[in-house]
Amino acid sequence: MNITIVAAIFTSLFGRWLGARRGAIAAGLAIALYTVLVVADAAVVRAAIMGGLSLLALRLGRQTHGMASLSGAAIAMTAINPLVLWDVGFQLSFAATLGLVLYAEPLNDWFLRVAKRRLPEVMVKRLARPISEFVLFTLAAQVTTLPLTMYYFNRVSLVTLLANPVILPAQPPVMILGGLATLAGSLWLPLGRPLAWIAWPFSAFTIRAVEFFATWPMSVIPLGQVSFFFVAGFYLTLAFATALVKLPSESRPKIIGVISGRVNFPISITLAALALLTILSWKMIVHRPDGRLHITVLDVGSGESVLIQSPTGRFALINGGPSPIALSEALGRRLPVLHRHLDWVVIGGTRDDQVAGLAGVMDRFSIGSVLLAGPPGRSAYRRLIYDLTEIECPIIPAREGQMLELGDGAWLEVVAIGEHGAVLELTYDRARFLLAPGADPALVNELYKMRSISAVTALLVPDGGYKAVNPSGWLSQLHPLVVLISVEAGNLRGLPSLEVLEAMEGRSVLRTDLNGWIELTTDGERLWAKAERYP
Repeated sequence: MNITIVAAIFTSLFGRWLGARRGAIAAGLAIALYTVLVVADAAVVRAAIMGGLSLLALRLGRQTHGMASLSGAAIAMTAINPLVLWDVGFQLSFAATLGLVLYAEPLNDWFLRVAKRRLPEVMVKRLARPISEFVLFTLAAQVTTLPLTMYYFNRVSLVTLLANPVILPAQPPVMILGGLATLAGSLWLPLGRPLAWIAWPFSAFTIRAVEFFATWPMSVIPLGQVSFFFVAGFYLTLAFATALVKLPSESRPKIIGVISGRVNFPISITLAALALLTILSWKMIVHRPDGRLHITVLDVGSGESVLIQSPTGRFALINGGPSPIALSEALGRRLPVLHRHLDWVVIGGTRDDQVAGLAGVMDRFSIGSVLLAGPPGRSAYRRLIYDLTEIECPIIPAREGQMLELGDGAWLEVVAIGEHGAVLELTYDRARFLLAPGADPALVNELYKMRSISAVTALLVPDGGYKAVNPSGWLSQLHPLVVLISVEAGNLRGLPSLEVLEAMEGRSVLRTDLNGWIELTTDGERLWAKAERYP
C-alpha cells in the first residue's frame, strides 16, 4: 500500500511538471529513494519492483497484470538472494498481494451485485469505493495471509476486519505528510517540524485506534504451535478451490470427479505440490547438522540475540532483543522449517531490550531449559519469568564456571556474572568465542586485571560497542580475529563508540546495523564468516 501511494503521487506530480517520459523516470527514482529510506526490507523491495513494472507498463502503453508483476518481482528477488523466501515480511507481503490479485475484483463484483438488489444505484456508487478499499480488500488479503499469521505468531485476530476500516483512511496522510517531514527534516530540521506536526494527529489516531481495539475482550485468540502441514494443507485447499471457482460451471463436475478418483489430478496442483516439496527439501538440506558449529548474531535492532547451532544440530538462543516480531522473523529464517524446539534459552542480560523479544519465543517454540544470569530486570523481564513459570519451563540460575554441553565437544561456559548479567565463552576444539551480553564496566575491569581470558577467535562486544564497557586495553588483550557488534541502525546513543572502532582498526568488524545478520561457522580449526549484506 505504501509504495502504491508513493507511486501514484509522484506519477501524477512529475507527469504534470516534466511530461510523461521524464515524469515516469522521476517517479521511478522517487520509488527507489523511498525504498532506501525505509531500509529496503524484502516486503518493500517486492512492492518497489512491482511499482517499477507498473510505471514501465504505463510508459509503454501496456496493461499491467498483477499476477505477472508479482511473479516477476518474486523471481527477481529470489534469483539475487534465495534466502529471501524465508523472510517472514516477504512471505506476508507476497501472500497479501496475491490475495488482492486473486480475490479483490471478484469480491468487489459480488458486493455490487448484492448491493444493487437492495439499495438505490446512487447509494451503491457512493458505498462501492470505501467498502471495497477498507473492507473487501482487507478480507482478500486476510484470506491468503491468515495461515502464515497463525504459523508465525500463533494467534488469530478477531477484530482485524473492524479495525482496518477505521485505521486505513488515516494512512495516506501519515505516508505523505510523514514522508515529506522526513525529507524536509533531513535537509533542515526546522523545515520538517511543521510538516511533522501536521502528520502527528493522523499518526496519533492510528496508535490510539490500535490500542482501543487491542483492549477488546477476545480480540486475539492464542493458538499455541501451529503445524506447518496445516499451512501447506490450507494453501493447497485454497488453490484448488480458487481454480475450481474460476472454471466454467459446466467444467466443474469433471474436476470434482478428482475427489472420487474418476479423473487425473490437475497438473497445476501437482506441479505446485512438487515445487513446495522441492523448496522444503532444499531448506531442510541447508539447515541440517553439518558437523560444524554455527553462531548467528541476529539482526533484532538494539540489544542482542545470538542463535547457536551445535555440530549435532542442537540449538541454544542467547537473549532475544527488544521485539518479539523481529526475533520471530529472524528465527523463522535461520531454523529448519519443521524445527520447533530450542534446547537452551540463555538469559545473559536482563535489560528490556535484551529480553522483551523472548516473549514471542514461548508461543512458537518448545524450550528445553532456561539458564538465567543476572539480577532481576524491569517489566519485560518480570513478564518473561512469569510466562516461563506458567508453562513450567525449568529455570536454572547460572553460576560462574557452569558449562552447558551442546554436543560433539561444543561447550558454553559462564565465565563471569556481574551486576547486569553474564560473560559467556563458547568453545569448540581450538575455536573460542566470547559473548558478553551482560558485561558492565566493573566486571570488564576485573576480567582485564585478572587476565583470565586470553586471545579469542571472535568477540561479541557488550552494549553495542559503548566505550565504557569496551576499554581498549581489554580489547587488545582479547585480540579477536573477528569483532561482532549488535547495534540498532541510527541509534540515538551514537553506537558503536568511535573509540571502540578505532581500537578495532585492522580487524574484521561486522555490525548488524550495516551487515544485517552475521553467521560464523567453524569446524574447530577454520572459520568462515557470512553476513546478510556487505555495504
